[in-house]
Amino acid sequence: MSSNSHIQTYADAQAFLFSRFDLERTMNTSSPDTFKLDRMKQLAELLGNPQRKIKAIHIAGTKGKGSVSSMVSKILTEAGYTTGLFTSPHLEHLGQRFCIDGTPCSEESLIRMLREIMPAVEEMDQRDALQSDIDLKPTFFEITTALAFMYFCEVEADIAVVEVGLGGRLDSTNICDPIVTAITNIGLDHTDILGNTLELIAREKAGIIKTGVPVINGCTVDGPQQEIEQIAAQRQAPLLTLAQDIMIESGNVKTMQPQIESVSIHGKLIWNNLTVGIPGQHQINNAAVCLGIIHELQKLGYSLDDQVIQSGLSTVRCAGRLELINAQPQILLDVAHNPNSAKALADFLIHHFPKTKLHLVLSCSQDKKYDEIVELLAPLFHSITFTKYTKNPRAVEPQLLFDSAATACNNLASRIQTEPNPEAAFSQALENADGDDLIVVTGSFYLIAELRSRALRLSS
Repeated sequence: MSSNSHIQTYADAQAFLFSRFDLERTMNTSSPDTFKLDRMKQLAELLGNPQRKIKAIHIAGTKGKGSVSSMVSKILTEAGYTTGLFTSPHLEHLGQRFCIDGTPCSEESLIRMLREIMPAVEEMDQRDALQSDIDLKPTFFEITTALAFMYFCEVEADIAVVEVGLGGRLDSTNICDPIVTAITNIGLDHTDILGNTLELIAREKAGIIKTGVPVINGCTVDGPQQEIEQIAAQRQAPLLTLAQDIMIESGNVKTMQPQIESVSIHGKLIWNNLTVGIPGQHQINNAAVCLGIIHELQKLGYSLDDQVIQSGLSTVRCAGRLELINAQPQILLDVAHNPNSAKALADFLIHHFPKTKLHLVLSCSQDKKYDEIVELLAPLFHSITFTKYTKNPRAVEPQLLFDSAATACNNLASRIQTEPNPEAAFSQALENADGDDLIVVTGSFYLIAELRSRALRLSS
């Protein structure tokens, strides 16, 4: 009996997909065969190469790629284009990875598509069983990437915005045929997989650059910036750089939503008086990358007028990215999971909540620089509760986070507590906070996923 007959419910679909979730196998670069695109290409071939039927915008970066993807998708949707958006990870449910015009894929569609893809997955499993040289069993990320392209074809999407999962060169999304590519910024993350210098990481992310396809370089750091530019030149990819070609004048910096006074490209004023819907001044650079993409799309003939751009950029939202929930106390959810994003969160809090008493609920993954994240954030908070998310085994033990904080700030001991259960940790923060305080939940997508629905209920 084919195993797709066992996928009758959404729970069945989840169970099957998560059974293919093997992070070590997916990301292991020590073997020359485990992290190549060959397996993804074979899977796509069995499915009729749906990725070749979709016009894609491909976006990589250490931080900001999710925000840029959301901005571009929103503008295209506002313009009337049927727009697919593939991002990872999801927060509350799998369908959030595959959106059409901002609407997540339904459970029914996900079940049906997974049943359709199962014969190809089984074929790959059988090929793997016949030899021992190469790992051919499709992973969670490869299957969900294939599902995304299948879904976008099925709904006849005009265009799809595709966010890289990890790195770029060898990421499963790198089988797409983009019409524009973009790299947001470069930081030290996943160093065991991508390399331990910014230049090496930049080279991996620049692997999405295709011959002759326009690329937006949002990296302004010497070294990695030049690596990206060099690869673009080698592939004769037309290049727009944030460092030289796209100039943005910021507006009022006191507002929660960033204001852009003017945007010039190659010295020519293109747009003015724009608002970015996602909070945080660091979103200015992300908006610049987004507008670079929009500029290239206009050159390719896409109808994207100023009103559509203004409306899309101002109304875009990104769940879990400086998401402020109006409750008593207020709650801020942010998926800051590396030092770059933790610094952006710290700057946001210092700028917008300078006199507010702050309370932190934090959990991190083992492969992140959690000691640096704790060092950046801990001094800002009146109380800190370290916890661990429960639906993934990668969480750091709360005591290790506690030890990091004690090392970074020797006067915090009386304000720190550990609570392994995230729901209980959130309850402790609520008990510690007064009505006009702010609770910040951060450190991992997985933690936000477990606590977001409860936080939202407090605002109703």
